[in-house]
Amino acid sequence: MESVSVELVILGIAQDGGVPQAGCSCSRCIVALDEPKKKLHPVSCAIIGSDGKLHIIESSRSLPEQLGITANSLDIGGSVIPDSVSLTHSHMGHIDGLAQFGKESMGLVGIPLFASEMVLGVVERRGVTGPFEKRVVSPNSPFTPTPDCGFELTFIPVPHRDEESDTHGIVIKGPDKSVLFLPDHDSWGETLGSHGMEDVRQWFSSLDVDIAIIDGTFWDYDELRGRGFSLVPHPPISETLGMIGEREADDPRIIFFHINHTNPILDLLSEERVMLEEMGWEIAKQGMVIRL
Repeated sequence: MESVSVELVILGIAQDGGVPQAGCSCSRCIVALDEPKKKLHPVSCAIIGSDGKLHIIESSRSLPEQLGITANSLDIGGSVIPDSVSLTHSHMGHIDGLAQFGKESMGLVGIPLFASEMVLGVVERRGVTGPFEKRVVSPNSPFTPTPDCGFELTFIPVPHRDEESDTHGIVIKGPDKSVLFLPDHDSWGETLGSHGMEDVRQWFSSLDVDIAIIDGTFWDYDELRGRGFSLVPHPPISETLGMIGEREADDPRIIFFHINHTNPILDLLSEERVMLEEMGWEIAKQGMVIRL
């Protein structure tokens, strides 16, 4: 009997504020207001396991639209109800959809919610744990969200503005491919140093991933125009490209997401986007499906 595949779909590619972003009148946000197809949701992904159950990573305020993307991209008929939720950290765009699982919307109970103890503490203090069965995740310890889902999740600690809680990337290991889901971290120096690694390729090799979907919030350090990177630290894409250079034959696919509305790579013909793609790297698309 042919085995059922495990598939991942990217549900959002934007930084927590999305595109359009509140209070912004830049051209990208104005276009997204006028053309709904240009709207970009905060980062999230869905995974359908070999048992047919659905699991999401991050729960953004765009949850209704993102469940619609899931249904369309994975050809799922009927209602789309997640069988588990996993969270990388407790910043706004990653948890502000959790309330929609409650009685005001989906009215669910007992949904497994996987996160670190600190993240679960934040969620509990905000009063949105009612629909969930909290599951504390230990870092660097693989687990399966459901017994026969056909894939494993491993939470990987990374440094990132941990005012309220800690932060993790997640390695998703399927039957054939493994993916690193890393929407947020402060800097490559801190992240690599915390894992005893000297460069990006070495770290990806140690994680044994075929695909790395990584933080691409800003293009460079000039982008914020007055708001310092000390307030919203992320490794700029230009710096990442300087570290990795052009894609080599044995490199994993590197796909950038968590993109701020100010980032020029959102423009299809920008010099920055063309350069990135000519180097062999990718920019995530909402609805992109990856078979694991």
